[in-house]
Amino acid sequence: MAKLLNQFQKLLLNSRKFLLSKFSTDESEIQEPEKSLTELPPHLASQLANMVKDLPSNNEDLEAILVALDEAFDKWIANPEEADNSLLILSSPITGVSRILLESLNDWAMERKVPLRPLEWISRPKHTENIVNKLRQQLGRGGLNISSKQTEIVVIPNLSWCYLRCFEGLEGIDYLQDMLLQDHSRFWIIGSGLVGWEYLNCVSHFKAYCGESLILPELKGEQLQAWLDPIINQLEIKFDKKLDRDFEELNREQDLQTKYFDKLARVSQGISSVAVELFLHSISYESPNSESDSDNYSNNKSGILYAQNPQTPNLPRLLPDDLYILYSLLLHEGLTLSEAANTLGDEQSLVRSRIYTLHRLGIVEQHGNIINVNPVHYPRLKSELSNNNFIIDEFDE
Repeated sequence: MAKLLNQFQKLLLNSRKFLLSKFSTDESEIQEPEKSLTELPPHLASQLANMVKDLPSNNEDLEAILVALDEAFDKWIANPEEADNSLLILSSPITGVSRILLESLNDWAMERKVPLRPLEWISRPKHTENIVNKLRQQLGRGGLNISSKQTEIVVIPNLSWCYLRCFEGLEGIDYLQDMLLQDHSRFWIIGSGLVGWEYLNCVSHFKAYCGESLILPELKGEQLQAWLDPIINQLEIKFDKKLDRDFEELNREQDLQTKYFDKLARVSQGISSVAVELFLHSISYESPNSESDSDNYSNNKSGILYAQNPQTPNLPRLLPDDLYILYSLLLHEGLTLSEAANTLGDEQSLVRSRIYTLHRLGIVEQHGNIINVNPVHYPRLKSELSNNNFIIDEFDE
């Protein structure tokens, strides 16, 4: 027993020495002076925001669209009477697929020597009852005989502009379904968010009228890095060494920049619009300690910019009415106040007060008169809506 007690005491002593040694090491690390990082000065914040706004569409999205388009178009042009005459480009409801389509198709159509007929809208028509007439004006072909109709590509940059979830709000969708079936001299390229796409499949079986579909792929860390590199290089953004501690679960052999973008891809779910917002929120500022520090960073002479751990912000507590509003915004990829009231069936004053609260909390944002979900909150909001039995997309796990 004495021998056993002696061994136990030695074990405790060794353990104590180990703990003291570890505590001493941790203490020294904590006491090591760290940078004092703060929010960006207004002029730098504005410069960074403008640079992000001017970013071109991500090359991975463009390439995925063109590959799918070549394949679907070749099948159709070889047998226009039998092959599917449309391609659906599906994305998250905060991606802005309309911009990607319009940027990618002009050169492609010129190379293929086929005319484009885009729906030249930048938003939903002001009055829902006007949607069908406006579609006829832009996309109708009158009483031409089938044999005299010229082959052309019709582009619907954003299908959500063609309907509203309300009484008579789906007449535009009915019109498009008829057009897709009747005229095989046209090939249709249609962009849509996944939330709205799932809704249309539930209420009008729109999927049955369409052919091939492409869901924009999730972007990986190296793809986001290549996309944002011009901004990082121009502003000489550094990567905070604390990323090592924040990313302990990742491969420690990776450099800080690789770790940062792998995390950015993961928390943004590979969605470009979410990633750029998280990127903006992760940039912090260090005031120069000396003139030499300032001289080393000529692009932002007042200090140094650091990229810190990208994280999605927590959602505040949301009321059931808030969830219905946010779901409607995702379904329609943005609404005016009157449209939101119309689709929810509520008084404008009630909807206005809730949207004002959501705007104050940063959950929604407004551009002109269009109200959208703030992309930085989309990953957590998507999970919140799914947990409350809202149908977000058919690929939910």
